[in-house]
Order: sequence, then structure tokens, then C-alpha cells
Amino acid sequence: QNAVVLSHFDDRVVAGIIVQACEGLHAAHEAKSPDGTLLNVVHRDVSPPNIMVTSDGLVKLLDFGIAKARGANSRTRTGTVKGKNAYMSPEQILGKPLDRRSDVFALAIVMYEMLAIKRLFHRDSDFLTFKAITEEPIPEIRDRRPDIPAALRAALTQSLARDPGGRFPTAKA
Repeated sequence: QNAVVLSHFDDRVVAGIIVQACEGLHAAHEAKSPDGTLLNVVHRDVSPPNIMVTSDGLVKLLDFGIAKARGANSRTRTGTVKGKNAYMSPEQILGKPLDRRSDVFALAIVMYEMLAIKRLFHRDSDFLTFKAITEEPIPEIRDRRPDIPAALRAALTQSLARDPGGRFPTAKA
């Protein structure tokens, strides 16, 4: 009965969390083998439970347990896609090859939800969730948060491009 309903997070706090998460993802994406070869790590499970904010305000990315490096298989069993459904990129759902831009899309979903205080793609079934991610119009963030700066909106919109080629090429970007 004394529950506090959060209407929104301060956009500066959201931006700070996302920037730190981007830095962590970029470091993982840039990981190299001992011989200097880029491993092409893709986290594949960027979602709220896997982003921790410490009491000092530092952001940590957790659970690289399903991360894929170059040459690794992207499925657990035949036909079983890894990751939390509502945070998957369209290419992950469609079983297409993944790269770092898939993680950028997933982090953008987290960012949208933090700004909007509303789930973006979660639906009542996996099928409807997958359909929302791959086909439904993506709701305009300004409808829920008209106060966010134009640059923040632009970064979010670009990161949520369904075509990986339309997204930022790296988490650092």
C-alpha cells in the first residue's frame, strides 16, 4: 500500500548507465586471442538482469555464459535460440549470423524501457514477441518521454534499426 510508482528515470542517469554498458560491450567485442586475432565475441543476452549497477554507480555486464566467439555454435540444441526473447535482435530471432550490432540492438531495448518505464517488445507469447521485434512499428519514445534530448532520441532510434546496417557499427560509436 506504500508502493512508489516510478514515472520515469532521469534521462541523464539512463544515459550514464547505457554509456558504461556500451563501454563494457565494446571491450568484449574487441577481445582478441593470444595471437591477436579478433574473437568476434557477441554477448547475445544483453537484458536488464545482466546489467548490474554497483553502489558506486559502476555498471557491470554479467552472464557472458551464452556469448559466442568466432567459430562457436550459436544454438544450444537444434532450433533453440539462446537469449531472453524480448531482448533479441531481429537477426537473432531469424537465425541469421550475429555480430556486435545485435548486442547494440538489445542494449537499445533496455535503454528504451528505462526511459519509457514500459516493456518494448514483450508480449503474451513467444510468437507475438518475435512478431513485435521483427514486424510491428517501434513506438516513438517521444510519445512517452517528450522531454528527452534530441541526441538521446536519435541514438536510441538508430540503435533500434531493424536492419543491422542501419545501427551504430560498434557499441563505442
